[in-house]
Amino acid sequence: MEINRRWMVYTSWALALLAGLVAGFFIADASKETGALRQWFATGSSRSVDVAGKPYKLVLTRTYLCGVRDEEHKPTSLTHLAETMVDYKGWEIVSVDSSKMILMKREQDISPACKANGHFGISTDGMLTLFHGLPTEQEVVQTFYRINTAKMEARLSKEDVENLKRGIRVRDLAEYNSILSTYGEFQLNDDY
Repeated sequence: MEINRRWMVYTSWALALLAGLVAGFFIADASKETGALRQWFATGSSRSVDVAGKPYKLVLTRTYLCGVRDEEHKPTSLTHLAETMVDYKGWEIVSVDSSKMILMKREQDISPACKANGHFGISTDGMLTLFHGLPTEQEVVQTFYRINTAKMEARLSKEDVENLKRGIRVRDLAEYNSILSTYGEFQLNDDY
């Protein structure tokens, strides 16, 4: 029942948005010519096909827990926008204008790029950091918090400390969360 209600809400939003965009195109195009609005009402149906057939861009923005944000651009037409929107349930409408609509989705995972080449390490200023590649390459993806290195070196084995300095590979969300949890206890508080 809840799923049907959500589907109906998203569909009604998409249809209302489509109607508003099409009406906006008609009014904008009609205002460019003298008496064009009257002329548009006289020619009605053939004019609406021309306006509705204009290219339209759907921009899909994904944000991931690891701080990465990526965009995908999908061309569509206003006549197919409502049908296309059904495929993007759960996406948030960020902005809409006459040439594009931006949708955003917050993924509850790390990005494919982080899975492919993400490494946790310590930056030169002592921050726990997620790097794209090894920490020596200094391509920062996300910075978390300053590490109390003295406390970490006292409690962890020398091998564990060296692994973090060299870079610990992260392949999935479970490893990502595990590393944050493990090194979270060495977070440097403001009272130090």
